[in-house]
Amino acid sequence: MDDEKIKKILRKFENREAKILPALHAIQDEYGYIPQHAIKIMAEYFGKSPSEIYSTASFYAFFRLERDAKHIIRVCNGVVCHLKGADKVIDTITKELGISVGEVTSDGLFKLELTGCIGQCDNPPAMMIDSEVFTGLTPKKVIEILRRYIK
Repeated sequence: MDDEKIKKILRKFENREAKILPALHAIQDEYGYIPQHAIKIMAEYFGKSPSEIYSTASFYAFFRLERDAKHIIRVCNGVVCHLKGADKVIDTITKELGISVGEVTSDGLFKLELTGCIGQCDNPPAMMIDSEVFTGLTPKKVIEILRRYIK
């Protein structure tokens, strides 16, 4: 993290009465989330404890405290997809990308999540990448799809 970049953002809020929320928004706008390092700098800058800043940020649902990925992969784990091979889809993704469910790839490109039924029971197993739906998945098909997003 660039300390000076964070401090530059915070300087915009020096003379504001309610400055922590706008500062948190500005940090998130810059980084896409609120890094732990930024919470420590904000605490020092505003004369608060890191736990006070963290408590404020974690209270509001619109603040993200973890980096999110560019693409969210949601594998359907509804009954039909589960019975028709969702586990193979998950295994293929975890091996191909080197992440587990709930994790983000080191390059920030993908995050893997499980989800309930996505309404594709006629051609399981299914997954979504962002808002695009893929059905009738096989390990080979999953790899082909992922590679299209990597390019």
